[in-house]
Amino acid sequence: MTFPTFPSCIPPPDPEETAAAPLEQLRLCLQALPAAAGNLLELGALSRQLSRCHAELDAALLRGAIDLRAAHLGLQALLTLLQRRDEPLLFSSEEALALLEPVQQRLKQGLSQVNRLF
Repeated sequence: MTFPTFPSCIPPPDPEETAAAPLEQLRLCLQALPAAAGNLLELGALSRQLSRCHAELDAALLRGAIDLRAAHLGLQALLTLLQRRDEPLLFSSEEALALLEPVQQRLKQGLSQVNRLF
């Protein structure tokens, strides 16, 4: 991650820190706040970093929640289909698996989004 207008008094971020999970980045920014007290340049840079961390966390949580909600709705629809039938099932187990595959993909996507935060 590069900062084209990074203040000269603040060294560029360590590549290991920028590769950290968003929650870890947030923790590092919060730890740096007391040391930046009184230095407007440092506080400005930390403020922008905190804003970026917050936006990344918010976006990842939202994407994860949307995917998990979609998986939940898909499972509810399939359960309703199976529970409220008056006739024997007219589809094979392969067809049932095909119906569950998109649900599984959305579940994996949602969990991956949430897990990458940590």
